[in-house]
Amino acid sequence: MRKPFSFLLLATLLVACAPLPKTTGTSGDPYVVMLSMDGFRWDYPDLYHTPNLDRIAAGGVKAVSLIPSYPTKTFPNHYTIATGLYPDHHGIVQNSFYDPVLDRVFRMSDRGAVQDSIFWEGEAIWETAESQGMRTASYFWVGSESNETYRPGYRKFYESGFPYRQQIDTVTHWLEKPRNERPRLILFYFDEPDLTSHSFGPVSEETRAVVEDLDRKIGLLVQELNRVERKKNISVNLVIVSDHGMGHVPESNQVFLEDILDLSRIRRINGGNPVITLEPEPAYADEAYRLLRSAAHLKVWRRDELPYHYHYGTHVRIPGLIVEADSAYGLEIRRKEKGEGRKDIYGLGTHGYDPWNKDMHGIFYATGPAFKENFIQPSFENTAIYGLLAHILGLTPARNDGDFNTIKGVLRDY
Repeated sequence: MRKPFSFLLLATLLVACAPLPKTTGTSGDPYVVMLSMDGFRWDYPDLYHTPNLDRIAAGGVKAVSLIPSYPTKTFPNHYTIATGLYPDHHGIVQNSFYDPVLDRVFRMSDRGAVQDSIFWEGEAIWETAESQGMRTASYFWVGSESNETYRPGYRKFYESGFPYRQQIDTVTHWLEKPRNERPRLILFYFDEPDLTSHSFGPVSEETRAVVEDLDRKIGLLVQELNRVERKKNISVNLVIVSDHGMGHVPESNQVFLEDILDLSRIRRINGGNPVITLEPEPAYADEAYRLLRSAAHLKVWRRDELPYHYHYGTHVRIPGLIVEADSAYGLEIRRKEKGEGRKDIYGLGTHGYDPWNKDMHGIFYATGPAFKENFIQPSFENTAIYGLLAHILGLTPARNDGDFNTIKGVLRDY
């Protein structure tokens, strides 16, 4: 279902509505399998041993980095990758937010909200494909669980701790279906290394172990895709991305809103470390702004003051004040009590900062008949991925914020 945009800056969009030619270099129907690994920072392959990602880069495409959208959080960025829209334009403006028109709160832990299409604006790539007669599949991809008319033909709803090997088996099972039942686009998601990096920091032995295990899973995925390609006589384009990176927050580098503001005069607080949005009482708004501006290690903006490259602040779901901790600092509402056995109750890593902060950048790897070999792509914004997928699959894209020209060089036909 094509949904109207609910944002004010249509004139500033980079519109990509014309049909794109199908990619050359493929035989038969084009297929795309795209995997996202949550919080996989752009330089993890330099810090840790990732031979399978290295092989993909040698035989395909690697971007210097993938630039996320603001805020550099999981739900906003996965849906940006799926729609080509900035969070300010697709409505998932934080992992949690309040919609004053609906008078409803969205939280990623609220299954009723996650599965309600009223929160998900714009048009995701699976909607584009399904509405144009192409079958798709999703395994845990953010936004694919909603009750859209054109939802993925096959889909799995998120379960924490689900075995990655089982996900890979399901992806290959979908590709082994008869041609008229087989999805041409499959999106799936691993929830690491984000979980581990939050706890132990991006540069740690714990993160190393998880990253290197993920690389082994990628090797298994490639092996299984090669097997299916031979068995079904198809060619698959594999794309590997992440939603954002991860920054280190040293112990004790925390700022607490309870030390700065009278929280009883704040009507609503949403978001999470290190980006929190506030709706003060009207009579307290100016004082709250002044107090936050004078606080150490914080940045605060009214919604119409944000940096242009944030592309943020016009959606009705963004309240009056946006507060962001400085890099290497965390932002909490109140102090937490230390739990038994926890090294640091606030964690040693987080994300959400300025998308120009390199620690927030993710990865982009791709290989297959549509892509060049041994090609290094300059860093680019993740809004471009939607148009890239539409191009490879021969789909007419919906209006989006991505600039196809920034990414088209990865393709064999450019």
